[in-house]
Amino acid sequence: MKQIKIARTGYILISILFYISGIICMITPELNPGTAVFVGGMILIAYGIIKMTGYLSKDLYCLAFQYDFACGLFLIVLGIGVLVFGSRFHGHLLSGLGLLILLDSLLCIQTSIDAKKFGLSSWPVILTLSILAGTSGVALAITNMQIIAGCSLLAEGFMRHYIVHSTVYLSPKERRSIEEDEE
Repeated sequence: MKQIKIARTGYILISILFYISGIICMITPELNPGTAVFVGGMILIAYGIIKMTGYLSKDLYCLAFQYDFACGLFLIVLGIGVLVFGSRFHGHLLSGLGLLILLDSLLCIQTSIDAKKFGLSSWPVILTLSILAGTSGVALAITNMQIIAGCSLLAEGFMRHYIVHSTVYLSPKERRSIEEDEE
Protein backbone atom coordinates (compact mmCIF):
# COMPACT_ATOMS: atom_id res chain seq x y z
CA MET A 1 0.00 0.00 0.00
CA LYS A 2 2.78 2.37 0.90
CA GLN A 3 4.60 1.85 -2.42
CA ILE A 4 1.53 2.70 -4.49
CA LYS A 5 1.01 5.88 -2.46
CA ILE A 6 4.65 6.81 -3.05
CA ALA A 7 4.34 6.09 -6.79
CA ARG A 8 1.07 8.00 -7.09
CA THR A 9 2.47 10.98 -5.19
CA GLY A 10 5.68 10.79 -7.24
CA TYR A 11 3.74 10.91 -10.50
CA ILE A 12 1.76 13.90 -9.29
CA LEU A 13 4.97 15.67 -8.25
CA ILE A 14 6.70 14.89 -11.56
CA SER A 15 3.60 16.24 -13.36
CA ILE A 16 3.94 19.44 -11.36
CA LEU A 17 7.63 19.61 -12.34
CA PHE A 18 6.56 19.22 -15.97
CA TYR A 19 4.03 22.06 -15.54
CA ILE A 20 6.65 24.34 -13.99
CA SER A 21 9.30 23.42 -16.58
CA GLY A 22 6.80 23.96 -19.40
CA ILE A 23 5.84 27.40 -18.14
CA ILE A 24 9.50 28.36 -17.67
CA CYS A 25 10.30 27.22 -21.23
CA MET A 26 7.47 29.33 -22.60
CA ILE A 27 8.19 32.54 -20.69
CA THR A 28 12.00 32.49 -20.66
CA PRO A 29 13.36 33.13 -24.15
CA GLU A 30 16.88 31.90 -23.47
CA LEU A 31 17.68 29.46 -20.72
CA ASN A 32 21.23 29.03 -19.49
CA PRO A 33 22.35 25.83 -21.29
CA GLY A 34 24.25 24.50 -18.27
CA THR A 35 21.28 24.97 -15.97
CA ALA A 36 18.88 23.45 -18.50
CA VAL A 37 21.12 20.39 -18.92
CA PHE A 38 21.53 19.91 -15.16
CA VAL A 39 17.84 20.35 -14.33
CA GLY A 40 16.80 18.19 -17.29
CA GLY A 41 19.17 15.39 -16.27
CA MET A 42 17.98 15.46 -12.67
CA ILE A 43 14.31 15.41 -13.73
CA LEU A 44 14.98 12.43 -16.01
CA ILE A 45 16.65 10.52 -13.17
CA ALA A 46 13.84 11.38 -10.72
CA TYR A 47 11.20 10.40 -13.29
CA GLY A 48 13.00 7.09 -13.88
CA ILE A 49 13.03 6.33 -10.17
CA ILE A 50 9.34 7.19 -9.88
CA LYS A 51 8.51 4.98 -12.87
CA MET A 52 10.36 2.04 -11.36
CA THR A 53 8.64 2.58 -8.00
CA GLY A 54 5.30 2.59 -9.81
CA TYR A 55 6.09 -0.62 -11.63
CA LEU A 56 7.04 -2.36 -8.38
CA SER A 57 3.87 -1.19 -6.58
CA LYS A 58 0.83 -3.39 -6.27
CA ASP A 59 -1.62 -1.53 -8.51
CA LEU A 60 -4.78 -3.60 -8.99
CA TYR A 61 -5.37 -2.73 -12.66
CA CYS A 62 -1.65 -2.39 -13.51
CA LEU A 63 -2.50 0.23 -16.14
CA ALA A 64 -0.62 3.36 -15.16
CA PHE A 65 2.63 1.57 -14.42
CA GLN A 66 2.64 -1.40 -16.82
CA TYR A 67 5.55 -0.24 -19.01
CA ASP A 68 7.47 1.58 -16.33
CA PHE A 69 10.30 -0.79 -15.41
CA ALA A 70 12.15 -0.59 -18.73
CA CYS A 71 11.16 3.05 -19.23
CA GLY A 72 12.38 3.88 -15.73
CA LEU A 73 15.77 2.27 -16.30
CA PHE A 74 16.05 4.02 -19.66
CA LEU A 75 15.24 7.41 -18.12
CA ILE A 76 17.81 6.95 -15.36
CA VAL A 77 20.53 6.01 -17.87
CA LEU A 78 19.47 8.88 -20.16
CA GLY A 79 19.48 11.34 -17.24
CA ILE A 80 23.00 10.31 -16.30
CA GLY A 81 24.03 10.64 -19.97
CA VAL A 82 22.51 14.12 -20.15
CA LEU A 83 24.39 15.16 -17.01
CA VAL A 84 27.70 13.78 -18.29
CA PHE A 85 27.47 14.59 -22.02
CA GLY A 86 24.62 17.12 -22.25
CA SER A 87 26.78 20.13 -23.02
CA ARG A 88 28.04 18.40 -26.18
CA PHE A 89 24.52 17.75 -27.44
CA HIS A 90 22.74 20.86 -26.16
CA GLY A 91 21.43 21.75 -29.61
CA HIS A 92 19.67 18.40 -29.89
CA LEU A 93 18.25 18.09 -26.37
CA LEU A 94 14.87 19.57 -27.25
CA SER A 95 14.47 17.21 -30.19
CA GLY A 96 15.39 14.31 -27.92
CA LEU A 97 12.81 15.49 -25.39
CA GLY A 98 10.23 15.53 -28.17
CA LEU A 99 11.03 11.92 -29.04
CA LEU A 100 10.78 10.91 -25.38
CA ILE A 101 7.37 12.55 -25.11
CA LEU A 102 6.29 10.81 -28.30
CA LEU A 103 7.39 7.42 -26.93
CA ASP A 104 5.63 7.99 -23.62
CA SER A 105 2.45 9.07 -25.38
CA LEU A 106 2.50 5.97 -27.60
CA LEU A 107 2.73 3.78 -24.51
CA CYS A 108 -0.16 5.76 -23.01
CA ILE A 109 -2.24 5.09 -26.12
CA GLN A 110 -1.76 1.41 -25.29
CA THR A 111 -2.83 2.21 -21.73
CA SER A 112 -6.04 3.80 -23.07
CA ILE A 113 -6.79 0.66 -25.09
CA ASP A 114 -6.26 -1.49 -22.00
CA ALA A 115 -8.40 0.89 -19.94
CA LYS A 116 -11.20 0.43 -22.46
CA LYS A 117 -10.89 -3.37 -22.08
CA PHE A 118 -11.20 -2.96 -18.30
CA GLY A 119 -14.33 -0.89 -18.86
CA LEU A 120 -12.91 2.34 -17.44
CA SER A 121 -14.88 5.33 -18.63
CA SER A 122 -11.72 7.47 -18.63
CA TRP A 123 -10.19 5.74 -21.66
CA PRO A 124 -11.27 8.36 -24.26
CA VAL A 125 -9.69 11.17 -22.23
CA ILE A 126 -6.49 9.13 -21.82
CA LEU A 127 -6.45 8.53 -25.57
CA THR A 128 -7.06 12.20 -26.35
CA LEU A 129 -4.37 13.42 -23.94
CA SER A 130 -1.94 10.81 -25.31
CA ILE A 131 -2.53 11.92 -28.90
CA LEU A 132 -2.14 15.57 -27.88
CA ALA A 133 1.13 14.87 -26.04
CA GLY A 134 2.42 12.73 -28.93
CA THR A 135 1.59 15.40 -31.48
CA SER A 136 3.39 18.04 -29.43
CA GLY A 137 6.35 15.66 -29.06
CA VAL A 138 6.57 15.26 -32.83
CA ALA A 139 6.32 19.03 -33.30
CA LEU A 140 9.14 19.51 -30.78
CA ALA A 141 11.34 16.88 -32.41
CA ILE A 142 10.89 18.58 -35.79
CA THR A 143 11.13 22.24 -34.77
CA ASN A 144 13.50 22.11 -31.77
CA MET A 145 11.80 25.28 -30.45
CA GLN A 146 11.70 26.21 -26.78
CA ILE A 147 8.09 27.45 -26.78
CA ILE A 148 6.96 24.12 -28.26
CA ALA A 149 9.06 22.40 -25.58
CA GLY A 150 7.00 24.26 -22.99
CA CYS A 151 3.74 23.18 -24.59
CA SER A 152 5.01 19.60 -24.86
CA LEU A 153 6.00 19.49 -21.20
CA LEU A 154 2.58 20.81 -20.20
CA ALA A 155 0.87 18.20 -22.38
CA GLU A 156 3.04 15.43 -20.90
CA GLY A 157 2.26 16.66 -17.39
CA PHE A 158 -1.49 16.75 -18.02
CA MET A 159 -1.41 13.29 -19.59
CA ARG A 160 0.56 11.72 -16.72
CA HIS A 161 -1.47 13.48 -14.03
CA TYR A 162 -4.78 12.36 -15.50
CA ILE A 163 -3.64 8.78 -16.06
CA VAL A 164 -2.45 8.32 -12.50
CA HIS A 165 -5.71 9.77 -11.15
CA SER A 166 -7.99 7.76 -13.40
CA THR A 167 -6.32 4.35 -13.57
CA VAL A 168 -4.55 3.73 -10.28
CA TYR A 169 -7.06 1.81 -8.23
CA LEU A 170 -6.96 2.44 -4.52
CA SER A 171 -9.12 0.51 -2.09
CA PRO A 172 -11.42 2.55 0.15
CA LYS A 173 -8.95 2.02 3.01
CA GLU A 174 -6.06 3.33 0.87
CA ARG A 175 -8.14 6.34 -0.23
CA ARG A 176 -8.93 7.23 3.40
CA SER A 177 -5.25 6.90 4.28
CA ILE A 178 -4.27 9.32 1.46
CA GLU A 179 -7.01 11.77 2.43
CA GLU A 180 -5.84 11.69 6.05
CA ASP A 181 -2.24 12.30 4.94
CA GLU A 182 -3.37 15.31 2.86
CA GLU A 183 -5.14 16.92 5.84
